[in-house]
Amino acid sequence: MVKLLSIIDRYIIKKFIYTFLFSTGLFSIIGIFIDVSEKIDDFLKRKPSLYTIIFDYYIYFLPWFYGLFGPIFVFLSCLFFNSRLAQNTEIISILNTGTKYRYFLKPYILSVALLVVLFIGLNTYVIPISEKHKLDFEEEWIREHKTTQAGNIYAQIQQGTFLYMESFNYLDSTGMNLSMERYENNRAVQRIFASRLVWNKDQQKWTLENYVQRIFHDSTETIIRGSAKDTVLPIKPSEFIIKTKFISAMTNPELNDYIRKEREKGSSQLNTFYVELYRRIAGAVSFIPLALLAVAISSQKRRGGMGLSLGIGIFITLAYLMLVQIFNTFGMNQVMHPMVAVWTPVVFFTVLAVYMLYKAPK
Repeated sequence: MVKLLSIIDRYIIKKFIYTFLFSTGLFSIIGIFIDVSEKIDDFLKRKPSLYTIIFDYYIYFLPWFYGLFGPIFVFLSCLFFNSRLAQNTEIISILNTGTKYRYFLKPYILSVALLVVLFIGLNTYVIPISEKHKLDFEEEWIREHKTTQAGNIYAQIQQGTFLYMESFNYLDSTGMNLSMERYENNRAVQRIFASRLVWNKDQQKWTLENYVQRIFHDSTETIIRGSAKDTVLPIKPSEFIIKTKFISAMTNPELNDYIRKEREKGSSQLNTFYVELYRRIAGAVSFIPLALLAVAISSQKRRGGMGLSLGIGIFITLAYLMLVQIFNTFGMNQVMHPMVAVWTPVVFFTVLAVYMLYKAPK
């Protein structure tokens, strides 16, 4: 019996991995075709070489594509393979040998666990690096309007010093309508207002233009006005541009360090960063409940073949993508704690998978 089950386990693992690789390759071709159709006008207009398109873009596009749709590939691969086993009455044959249903699930769990470990590594290191190259290509060859300006900037630039700026233009490193306050022992000791903040690249200093500086003493204050004043601030021009769409190009150590710096500055975008951080692990772990759910809904031989199972699978796929998007948005917009928002779809589908496995014919 042990030997027979071992053979069955190896058979299921081998066939499932083969199905996963085949479906991933097939969807990769479809994904590239769709992406080319969207960017063909930009390629024709800016004329990057074929070598540049392939080796500077699509070789990095594929890891990003796998990270984005990995849970769906696992679910559909498991659904298709298990449906085929059911239609060929192989599941009935396996269970008729005396194999309990939970042991029948073992090769699926082992296969998916291997993919979970693989994709955690991809999501936290490999895919962010690929994403950086992909974004660099898009910035150079695709986007006409690059991210060069930020508005309503509020940051704690150092302990007790807070800065607000109406807007900042990265092209000329100039900020408009600056307000900066410094506190000591919970008491305001200085405020500075300036119509412009200009970066001096050669001297690595900032210049305040048309400024008013108010220095508060115990019972009096000193007001200083001027047309220009050089100052040193612990912040560089690039840090004023909040590139939330570029956080996906940071590896986990880089993202954790970036979150720490943004927290010290009092950034209002922290929830977005945390959602990205937690999503990388949750997305890989979701492989397990999605795979078990696919097995549960496709273990029964159905009249009419695999069509009904695939139809249910497509519906669940769309529901999963919608649920992830909704709860990620909740996390980014402070409706829910980022960790709770990211893990809620995983928990929901885990409960659903356990229930469907319990109800599945055995």
